Amino acid sequence: MPRSAARSIANRPQITADGFQRISERVTDIRERRLPELVPLLVETERDERYVHEYEQLLAEAHEWECFLAEAQVISLSRATHDTVQLGTRVLVTLIDGTDSWVRPVHPREAFLDDERISVESPLGKAIMGARCGDAVEVDSPVGTWQAVVREIDV
Repeated sequence: MPRSAARSIANRPQITADGFQRISERVTDIRERRLPELVPLLVETERDERYVHEYEQLLAEAHEWECFLAEAQVISLSRATHDTVQLGTRVLVTLIDGTDSWVRPVHPREAFLDDERISVESPLGKAIMGARCGDAVEVDSPVGTWQAVVREIDV
């Protein structure tokens, strides 16, 4: 395999299967429901230009997501190989305020999908990657450094 091809495969964004599915559903919703709803509003003689703007934004969003999904690599998680925090694993952490919270470090583009997902590039995401159960990790955040404890790792 040519060196450039190997590098491009390694640089593909990695996302979870659930993230891939949810983003695909979002694209389908845009293409099959939201855009068709706007079409009749675009052909009116005295149309509101806000509809044109919304249509163009949705079209661009769908295209952007389709391009992202086309290059994304879906990661597979198996219980047997996850004794450390990895991309896509579900992690119970004790936060700075003493509360426990489930988080799932994922690709930044996938992080918006639910409240559990956090960007692997966020301060907490960076800190917990590679950690094991019981590890106390230092989280370097904009408000200062604080400690989080990895309580449990799940797939």
